[in-house]
Amino acid sequence: MVKKWLISSGLVVTDVKDENFGGVYSFYDKKEGRFSFLYPEITGYYLSTLRFLYENEKNERYLDLSKASADWLIRIYGKYGGIVQGISSDTSKIYEMFSFDTGICAKGLIDCFLLTRDQNYLEFAVKLVNWIIHEALDDDGTIKPFKNLQTQEFVESNEVWYKRKGCLHIKVAMPILQLYQLTKQNELLEKAIRICNTHSHFQKPDGSFSLHENSNVVNLHTQCYAIEGLLYAFNITKNEAYLESCKRAIKWSVQKIENDGSIRLWYNSRYQSKASYSIAQLIRLMALIDSLKKNNEYKNEIYKLQTFLLTMQILEDDKETSGGFIEEIYKSFIGWKKKQRLNSWGSMFALQALNWKENYENLYFENAINYLY
Repeated sequence: MVKKWLISSGLVVTDVKDENFGGVYSFYDKKEGRFSFLYPEITGYYLSTLRFLYENEKNERYLDLSKASADWLIRIYGKYGGIVQGISSDTSKIYEMFSFDTGICAKGLIDCFLLTRDQNYLEFAVKLVNWIIHEALDDDGTIKPFKNLQTQEFVESNEVWYKRKGCLHIKVAMPILQLYQLTKQNELLEKAIRICNTHSHFQKPDGSFSLHENSNVVNLHTQCYAIEGLLYAFNITKNEAYLESCKRAIKWSVQKIENDGSIRLWYNSRYQSKASYSIAQLIRLMALIDSLKKNNEYKNEIYKLQTFLLTMQILEDDKETSGGFIEEIYKSFIGWKKKQRLNSWGSMFALQALNWKENYENLYFENAINYLY
């Protein structure tokens, strides 16, 4: 059902005459009955999702969908001078180029190359990776969060959490390492290791990852991003320190799972919510680590998390909503309420989480880690 929503709901622009053919929307708003802004970062995730689906099904349609979305990203870059935040009536989103989003799009384009073997997609991914390692990466391994395309300067802002350096940027190592696997260029490996080694800047003694350096706030979503980058790096470098860091963060997370299988998105913060995307991320990471050790350590926790995650899936018979996952539930003065948005990346993460849970006993780390997105 979630696959059908991702492919056939209208989440992706499928009209070949539309200038945004191939672009993916951020979410579907149930209240307003429409899709939101077009989101380049999530189009990158969509490319990786299509490669994962093709690996499982060998459906040739996924190649055409992949090419359309990859071509859209390349057009967006050419039109605006970078991987901008979004395309909508809010023009402010076209003036900022985020390093994290660029990394996700680079990985999506590499996955598109691996799916289609079209060299153009690999060449464009190289361009994006080079921008990250030569412009956005600082000497200490941290990554400048975004560039103002009007002033051509990198900036940080307290306006919102993702406009500051944070643990989420460890995930940016993934496309760099993926490109290293293809090219064997040592510079790529060195830069990725520098990024991954910043885990010591963010990980606290209890195993959790600070949202930002020297902050008490923990965001489960960004913590999972950090774990994803480190686990991917462990597979290539075999650095046990990365795996140990992941296991400490997972152990902290397990202790936060509530009786109904839910887990909060924010800790030491005024925000109170539970998000489908972070729960799906956690399921994937637990399944991957269990597939490495083959000890079923997190099997019960995975089942609990999935049980709650499925309560966030829309099952009604409506093309634009059926199968998609609600973005989050939040605490209001009258109790917990579902946010009336069907979230694109949460649904993509959930698709992989459900697949890996279903194939838990036959999941092999060395293969599965290559499809993590």
